[in-house]
Amino acid sequence: MHQNRTIIAVLILILCWVGFCSPVFCGTRDKFNPDRDTGFYYTIQKGDTLWDLSRRFYNSEWDWPGLWEINAKIKNPHLIYPGRKIRVFLKAKSKLPPIIVTPEDKKPEKPVAKIVPMFSFPGMDHAGFIRSTRQKSLGKVLKQKDSKLMMSAGDIIYIKPSGSGALIPGRTYLVFNTKTVNQKINNKVFKGIQHIIKAKVKITSTKLNYATGIITANFRPVFQGDMIMQYNKLNPVLRVEDHPDPIDARIICAEDNNLMINDYIIAFINAGRSKVKPGQIYTAMKKNMLEDHNSWTSGGKKKNQMELESIKSGKMIVLRTEDIASTIMIISSKYDINPGDLVN
Repeated sequence: MHQNRTIIAVLILILCWVGFCSPVFCGTRDKFNPDRDTGFYYTIQKGDTLWDLSRRFYNSEWDWPGLWEINAKIKNPHLIYPGRKIRVFLKAKSKLPPIIVTPEDKKPEKPVAKIVPMFSFPGMDHAGFIRSTRQKSLGKVLKQKDSKLMMSAGDIIYIKPSGSGALIPGRTYLVFNTKTVNQKINNKVFKGIQHIIKAKVKITSTKLNYATGIITANFRPVFQGDMIMQYNKLNPVLRVEDHPDPIDARIICAEDNNLMINDYIIAFINAGRSKVKPGQIYTAMKKNMLEDHNSWTSGGKKKNQMELESIKSGKMIVLRTEDIASTIMIISSKYDINPGDLVN
């Protein structure tokens, strides 16, 4: 009996320890660092309340408990302080019927200031892109110091300068490679150069015919022949525009050639900076075809089809724009998204 009581006591202590260390108990669930976490957030302004923010974000003040729930560090929902960043989530506008107010019942209201959420993506610097021409290369990776074929963070590498620009000791550059995109989209061929960002490298010294550097961070394996480009730090935080004007664009491909594109996957659309801008949110639309299995074309190869109303399959946010294409991230998906799907 004494042994059983001891075992029970130990189990209780373990459960208590797990509870105390859990993110919910410790209050770490909503520690939101724009330089580390991906997601939407809003900076509280003077006069804000969760009730008002819920009404203005979600068209319903009754959604405020959900806003409080994802911000566990707010102990009292009636006390929120200006300057604090809180997590927010975006959802479709309310589909409830409008409330009809007669003129005699209508009371003048103070104009409500527009609130704009922000989107944070720490990986902005290494999101790939597609443009019409190849980025100028400052050099090529010759080898790793110990002749490793696959190079990663902490490895010392040797670089052959291209002569197109200086490799300056102490400065950080990007290691990249490219491939040609030749994709048939909506009966037209899209052509471009996809740039794949592989790593960051800090130049440590330069010699007459080569430079030495250390890989400080890698996102993909680095190989002999990979190229070097200038590193221009991009702002990881975007101002969100939730309802931009519709566009007629298509998904080109995923950054890593995923055939099915789901949440948090990076992809590209065939709309450049003249049509879209970073922070805009668009909808992915999937074709909805009705096939007649009992009817065939005269060639006997194709079934007759009827195109129905397209299905909304997910949401995306524009991360960066180039001349002929833009980099996007899927932020939510109800169905699989595929290359060629419509964006509007």
